[in-house]
Amino acid sequence: MNTLFRLKRPVDRLLETALVLLFFTLFVCVIIQVFTRYVLNDPAIFTEEASRFAIIWLSLLGTAYACGRLEHMAYTMFPEKLKDGQLLAHMRSVAVIVLLFALSVMVYGGGKLVLRALQFEQLSATLALPMGYVYLCIPLSGLLIAFYQLLIISKPAQFRAADEVEVALEHIAEEERKLAAEGILLDPGANSGKEKQS
Repeated sequence: MNTLFRLKRPVDRLLETALVLLFFTLFVCVIIQVFTRYVLNDPAIFTEEASRFAIIWLSLLGTAYACGRLEHMAYTMFPEKLKDGQLLAHMRSVAVIVLLFALSVMVYGGGKLVLRALQFEQLSATLALPMGYVYLCIPLSGLLIAFYQLLIISKPAQFRAADEVEVALEHIAEEERKLAAEGILLDPGANSGKEKQS
């Protein structure tokens, strides 16, 4: 299991890079589409399909990335009331359910879809790409989700969902410490005085 945990950081970085590139591709496709449609009055036909494929890959790989950081959509009212061992047991049980879904539906079912699309040589309408490569994001993201769920099952205490307010407060405290180290002290009364003047 320690080998899997050593792989987590490189997998995270690879996913982050892929997501940024996919988002950039989507952005460029939209800019090209707007420019060719409204400036040149001759819309580029490839951009709609390319952006659709980019958003499919972005969504599914983004889901896998969110699963690895516990930032996916989740019902949190029940887990917030659990403590220590109960919370870890709950995290493991949820991870097992997600793992079973990822392996059965996404890896197995998505893999069959990819093979069938490649077998029948199904091509996309505009770009003439083999649709099997487009569908490949389903089993790929399923494998990534399964990877993250195995990590959660083995050591759930190492995973914690990010609390945005807590992260923001920590960032503010860190910035205040840096300013104090430089000899700059923040005067909370100064801002309220400025607000009163305006």
